[in-house]
Amino acid sequence: MNLSRRGFIGGAASFLALCQGRVFAAKPGAFTGGTPSLTFGVLSDVHICLAAGGKALKKGFETGTLVKAFAWFRDNGADAVVIAGDMAHSGLVGELKAVADAWFQVFPDDKAPDGRKVERVFVFGNHDWSSPGRAKEVFPDEAERNANLLVKDPQKWWQEIFHEPWTPFYRKTVKGYDFIGAHWCNGGCNGKKEVFTKGMREFYAGQKFDPEKPFFHIQHPQPKGTAHGENVWGQDDGVSTEILSAHPNAVAFSGHSHTSLTDVRSIWQGAFTSVGCGTLRDVNPLPPLPPGTTTYVGGCENYKSPKGVPAEKFDDHKALAMIDKYNCRQGQLVRVYSDRMVFSRREFVTGVQLGPDLVMPLPVGGEKPFAFPERQAKAKPPAFPADAKLAAKKVMAKLRRKKPKTKAECWELEFPAANAQKGARPALYEISAQGADGKTCAFGLACEGFRFPLSDKRAKKPLVFRVDCSRVAAEPMFSVRAVSAWGKWSEPLKA
Repeated sequence: MNLSRRGFIGGAASFLALCQGRVFAAKPGAFTGGTPSLTFGVLSDVHICLAAGGKALKKGFETGTLVKAFAWFRDNGADAVVIAGDMAHSGLVGELKAVADAWFQVFPDDKAPDGRKVERVFVFGNHDWSSPGRAKEVFPDEAERNANLLVKDPQKWWQEIFHEPWTPFYRKTVKGYDFIGAHWCNGGCNGKKEVFTKGMREFYAGQKFDPEKPFFHIQHPQPKGTAHGENVWGQDDGVSTEILSAHPNAVAFSGHSHTSLTDVRSIWQGAFTSVGCGTLRDVNPLPPLPPGTTTYVGGCENYKSPKGVPAEKFDDHKALAMIDKYNCRQGQLVRVYSDRMVFSRREFVTGVQLGPDLVMPLPVGGEKPFAFPERQAKAKPPAFPADAKLAAKKVMAKLRRKKPKTKAECWELEFPAANAQKGARPALYEISAQGADGKTCAFGLACEGFRFPLSDKRAKKPLVFRVDCSRVAAEPMFSVRAVSAWGKWSEPLKA
């Protein structure tokens, strides 16, 4: 967006008011006037995958969306592009080559059409490094598989594919701003306390940074206890949090959790700043909920059961289809000015902005509008519209059984989205069914619309919930509540 000098001065005045009022969301483009000192694109969890035999890319895992994202970054003046891991779904050379082909298609010789150099700031994730099981599906023959695994010789393959050396840690300077890349290069993934690399303390001991500027740390797992809250899946073992806490001007970017950029906790500020990167592959429809928030043994009725719970115990008896995880693919563009950083979040299937731009005052060690405790304390609960009704009726509906034609009599509930409270979005709905004996059973309903902007039809449309009548009391009293990502509960609707 280009602003006149008069408009830019007005924007700067508004920015000062914004900082003083600790408001950090703004209409897209409102704070992107003038010339930024640095612009860079941010992606994570691309997951390009080869089909069996390795001759072509697997359907649904191609590079079309990646090319679209690169082109958007190019057309918006990116000086660099970050990918925070999981480029090659099966850890195979051909998959990383496909990522490189997409890059050089958009940035031939690492340059934009106007001649500016665009720097790659890519790091390995667990899929790039530790995927022999997935690779076996592509290359059943062990010798052929080993010849194609990146982990067998990362230096060779990185040099051959990206024409630059590979080291576990690296530092690149773009327009006077430093980027630190920390590759996943140690073991597999367990989803918690990820020990994904070694030697980070030793690397940082030899680094010095300009304290007047932010610098950017890129790794795959979330630094422990930061972005998306302490309950997010895929945090590291805490080493990066410890190290970066000594650098108030550090801004970490990480992926791994596949958590939506619409989560209000995607940016965390404490001793340093931590930013979730979303995912360009499949966005989890259920954000991590705060500890103590109600959970459900069988998971959400419109999503899968938790790991370790047999699918046939719950999923086969659910009367709602799975949410499509693959219809939402996200990334963001970061613009750095002398007094602010602006985050523009985008969904690449439809090409829409995910919400207001997020504006962070600089220096990052000063004003902290993204600090969690104050934001959570001030957060309001979601609310249903004043005239909201909960409608309940019995219907015949297909169950999610192994025999797809199986139907059963189900209760069907319909209710409006709990979007009536400005600034408070529902992340999950809880449906309770109380019998005449007072016993209650509860179910979860994930919000498909949580991953999209509030203007999207999926965020605005009424919700439908179905449950097999045999799973609840004969004449139940139904109650529906919505909970936000901050763990704030709405008043219930009853029927």
